[in-house]
Amino acid sequence: MVIALAVCIGGGTGSGGAAAQAVIDGWSWSILVPSYTQTDVLGSHLRELMNRDAQRDMPPPDVSALRYTPSKARRSANLSAFVERTRAVDPNGAADLQRLFADGDIIEKIAALIAPHGLRVDNLADAYALWWVTAWQATRGDNDTLGHDVMAAVRAQAARALNDAGGPARASDAQKQELAEALLVQTALIDGAVEQAKGNPVRMRQVRAAVSNGAQRMGLDMARMELTGGGFVPGGGR
Repeated sequence: MVIALAVCIGGGTGSGGAAAQAVIDGWSWSILVPSYTQTDVLGSHLRELMNRDAQRDMPPPDVSALRYTPSKARRSANLSAFVERTRAVDPNGAADLQRLFADGDIIEKIAALIAPHGLRVDNLADAYALWWVTAWQATRGDNDTLGHDVMAAVRAQAARALNDAGGPARASDAQKQELAEALLVQTALIDGAVEQAKGNPVRMRQVRAAVSNGAQRMGLDMARMELTGGGFVPGGGR
C-alpha cells in the first residue's frame, strides 16, 4: 500500500493479528460502510470514469464538497458504532475491534502516516482512494509502496465519482466523517491482513478472496481493473 498502515493494527501480533482476521471472516464490509453511500451507484460511476479516463485526460476535480470538519466526539461514536454493529453478527470480531480501538486513536495514527504523502483523513476522496488502492493491491497479494503520482490520479478518480454519485458530496459533516472513518479502518485492517499473510500462501489466498468479495459488495470488481500511473483503467478479467 502507498503507506505502511499495518503498523496501525499492531504490526501483526496481539490485537493486530485478531483484527486482521476479520478481513478474512468478511464481517467488516457490509457492517462498517453507512447505507447512505449507495455503493452500487458509486461503483457504477467509478466503472464509467475508468473508461472515460482511459480515453482522454480529465480536468482536476473539485474536492471542496468532499471535505468535512472532523469531530473527536463523532469519531468516538463512530468507532463505538462499528463495534456494536459487528457484535450483532460476530461477537469475537467485535471484541477484537474494541481492543484495537482501545490501543490509541487509529484515525490519528493513519492521519500521521498519510500526511507526508499529501493525503488527509478529513476528505472523502483521500479516504476512498486509500481504500481502493489498498483493496486492489490486496487482491494481488501485494501492499508495496506506490508513487505519489499514482495516488494523485486515483484520488482524482475517486473525487469525480463521489461528486457524480451525489449522495456523498451532499452529505453532512457527520455522514462524511462516518464514511471516511469506515473506509480508513477497513484500509488499515486490509493492509495488516496482507502483511500478516506474507509467507503463508493459504492465508494469502484467503485474504485475496475475502477482499475481492468485499470489494464486489462495494460495487467494484477488482479483477477487471488495472492500476497505472494515470490511475485505474479497465483490464484484467477472470
